Amino acid sequence: MEVYEFEKSLLTRLQETSDVLCARGIALPASEVRTEWANYVEMAIEPTGWQAQWRIPRVMCEELSLKYPTIVVGTVEQVLFDELKAIFVVEAVQADDVLALEELWPLKEQENDALNVDRTADCLDRLRFFYQHVWMPWDNDEDDDGSDWAEKNLYDRVKFYYDVKKRVMSKRLVSHVMALLAEANYVQKKRELLEMEVDEEEENGSDDETEPENKRANKLVELHLRLNVIKNEMKILEDPTLRDAFEKVRFGSPAEKQTNEEASIVVHTGTMDQHIKYLQEAKSIVGNSKTVRICDSHEIKFLEYLNGGGLLKAVSTVRFADACKAGQLHVIEDAAAVVCSKDDDSVLLTVDGDYCFENVMLDCINVRTGVLIKQGNVTFKNCFLIGDATSSTKQGIVVFGNSKITLQNCVLKDFSTGIYTNENCQICLRDSIVLECTRGIEILSGGNATFHSTEIHNCKSYGVLLEVDDLNVPEDSEQTRLLCNDYNGIGRSELSFEGSCSFRDNGKANFVISKSGSCKFNNSCFVEQATPSNVSNRQVCSNGTDEALDQSVPNGNLDDYKGQLDDVGKLLWGSNMTNGHDGKQFDSSECDAFESSTDNDGTDLYSTVNDKSECTTTSGASSCSTGNESSAVIEIDESVIEID
Repeated sequence: MEVYEFEKSLLTRLQETSDVLCARGIALPASEVRTEWANYVEMAIEPTGWQAQWRIPRVMCEELSLKYPTIVVGTVEQVLFDELKAIFVVEAVQADDVLALEELWPLKEQENDALNVDRTADCLDRLRFFYQHVWMPWDNDEDDDGSDWAEKNLYDRVKFYYDVKKRVMSKRLVSHVMALLAEANYVQKKRELLEMEVDEEEENGSDDETEPENKRANKLVELHLRLNVIKNEMKILEDPTLRDAFEKVRFGSPAEKQTNEEASIVVHTGTMDQHIKYLQEAKSIVGNSKTVRICDSHEIKFLEYLNGGGLLKAVSTVRFADACKAGQLHVIEDAAAVVCSKDDDSVLLTVDGDYCFENVMLDCINVRTGVLIKQGNVTFKNCFLIGDATSSTKQGIVVFGNSKITLQNCVLKDFSTGIYTNENCQICLRDSIVLECTRGIEILSGGNATFHSTEIHNCKSYGVLLEVDDLNVPEDSEQTRLLCNDYNGIGRSELSFEGSCSFRDNGKANFVISKSGSCKFNNSCFVEQATPSNVSNRQVCSNGTDEALDQSVPNGNLDDYKGQLDDVGKLLWGSNMTNGHDGKQFDSSECDAFESSTDNDGTDLYSTVNDKSECTTTSGASSCSTGNESSAVIEIDESVIEID
């Protein structure tokens, strides 16, 4: 099922948008921009009857308890031109919902050949580009002063987009911009959902203030304030002159960087013997060659990826795997060294090279992805990754780019997907535990995994999901997956088992072997994105073995069958799925360090790789070498590192 994709230059994008907003030759205030687009869409788009893919936004997946990313196919029943929305009928469940037009991607193959879908797709591409890369969330709140919005903002916004795409700015500034835009997009969608809930309650005539209402009001204020902060920063970054000054103030001049590495040892109040012990342990990690700074708190900025043989290690006697087996995880959490994020970042940590994490707890509650591994050999030793049991979209570790990861004595808990691996990636779990996730481990075609004395249990759906090109079923069979509970009977070279492994109490099965379409994903799939990328998609297929097909789904909006879409057989990972120009599959190796596809002509500005993170050690004793982020070493004892 191919969708229309477009590659356009800066001048083309600028001309197309100008044709819409400046056609009448009059000043167009911000409040009239949407009306102008509605007039254009009404002339250019087919009003009904065309098939499209709906790329469900992450915020909506969270609201409906769906796995992210989720893609469904349906038919546009009616276009609501004034609202720039459409009534979309989901084929899998034969229910409709009202969606934003920019979330729909027309299929190349249509049931009605008489429709002018080429023009419809081009119209939606223009609309999508504008509202996802040019129009900012705060433009909705701008007070009209009679000025022409297009004259004031259009060129600067489009130019800014291509500056980011073409890497005109420095690597660290591009990363910062992408993170800000991703957060702004997420905050705006979250705010819209909360406002809809408040409006619905007011329509129902509920005047009594309740605790949930107060929480929503407080959350709306928080989101509004955060959006204002991002807005002020982005206005500076859009100006090339102010941008350079901002970079020097925010990150410092490269010439000012210290040539010698400096280690910061963070200690707190304690006895002399405790301080001596801390310093001795820090010395064994830091060594004698670095300048040492002793302080009671330390802010660490990861301006780029973690790479180059770095190490993040805590001084701790906590053993997570042993505590998990003894049912004592909740007891030792307070004694663990914690790395967490203050705000709703997309990714907690991004790794682009060899790296090692040891003796730390990675708290991923406030992020959508815990650790994003772009390439390299990454090792986790005695680590605990904790997610959010109520979320259907959080991933623990996402791996791609021919990477290899090793987990030794680690625990992963409460994720939608514990570990997600791309093609040709290798994972090795030794004496580790994955529990209480929706899906423990997902491995795309070409990847392989080794389990050595490892446990995967109490996952809601599957313990291990493996996608393969050759499913061992008869040629005339329409079966697309095999379920297995005993790993001794799997017989797949992609999975190997050593020692005493345990796979038990996983919802549908301990193992599922699914036929794939050799689809790959890239990093924008797992961080907040406003435009879809050429990632592995869900195919609408018929699967008679799926128990979900026997369930009755009520008519009405998606809210009426919240949480059920993920179980419908027609939304399973399918075969023969292509997406891209001429059916080309996207390979993550085709993108550079910051290419996170796509507005279909390059970078998705609303994807973030979270190169910039600010860590603050708030308690305990730690040491951190700075000056060269690639070789940073952090030693922590009962500490919390908060990532801004």
